[in-house]
Amino acid sequence: MSRPSAVLFCPGRGSYGKGELGFLASQLQAGEVQEALAEVEGRRQQAGLPSLLELDGAKSFRPSQHLEGRNASDLLFFSTLAHAQRLREKYEIIAIAGNSLGWYTALAAAGSLSVLDGWQLVSTMARMQELAAGGQLLTTILGEDWREDKQLLEDTGSAMANCLSKGDEYFVALSIRLGGHRVIAGREKGIKELLKTLPKVDRGKRKFPFQLAGHGPFHTPLCAEVSARAIRELRALDFRAPGVHLIDGFGNQQSPWSADPALLYAYTAGRQVTETFDFSAAVRTALREFNPEVLLCAGPGTSLRAPVGHVVLAEGYKGMSSKDELARSELVRCD
Repeated sequence: MSRPSAVLFCPGRGSYGKGELGFLASQLQAGEVQEALAEVEGRRQQAGLPSLLELDGAKSFRPSQHLEGRNASDLLFFSTLAHAQRLREKYEIIAIAGNSLGWYTALAAAGSLSVLDGWQLVSTMARMQELAAGGQLLTTILGEDWREDKQLLEDTGSAMANCLSKGDEYFVALSIRLGGHRVIAGREKGIKELLKTLPKVDRGKRKFPFQLAGHGPFHTPLCAEVSARAIRELRALDFRAPGVHLIDGFGNQQSPWSADPALLYAYTAGRQVTETFDFSAAVRTALREFNPEVLLCAGPGTSLRAPVGHVVLAEGYKGMSSKDELARSELVRCD
């Protein structure tokens, strides 16, 4: 019996929360991921960092530890790769994309980097992001029906323009297009201003906007120094053509037979760091170019289920026309 075709989406930072304790251990099995994790645990011990498996196995979630940059990024990276390894047993994964930090995981999951080189990328970027002062918030431009609300979109743009009119200390920019949500990043004064002036929206369990804890001004010009240092420090990584199609943060395909490793490296350390990450475009490309039977949102957590669903409805993919219809289907999965 053939496996269903699927596009795999790797989540970004913030996906490993208190509900995900134990996820890494539950997904881990023999293979390259387990071997690389053992190597990394030794390196982390030498650097005075806590064990990832001990953090994963903790009795309670401690934000000061679990959300610390180098811990959070490493936990996310290995948890997603371990989950992806298991998902391959059930699905034929024909393309892979990632959201923000999930792009680094996607590179390793697709074979453009070894697991150890992927971890080196993640670890280096987590360390260097401390060079960029600022923060991120999450807001939405969707109505209750998961359709774009033109008034919310207009009001969001006006609030951002108001910040920019106040000068450089209030700088803000679009960081991530996340389905019908928007991640906005900027300097602290700008983020605080937006938290006051953006439309207040109640969507069930979530009230928008809210600040993302421990997040810097990713995917904006404020990370220019991070990008410059990454370009210098990551030259030794062995980028290669992927084993399956990769979809980047502009929605561009990188195929196994035509991808240029030098361009993958340049994008990863360059424009990916300083320009808007368009996860919505990545999902659109997945739908239009690969026509998958299943859209897999890898763990930890289920943070990408809704953003992927937003794009499915906007595209009318597989005839989906409503939030309820999508919820009843098995199209978007977090197995």
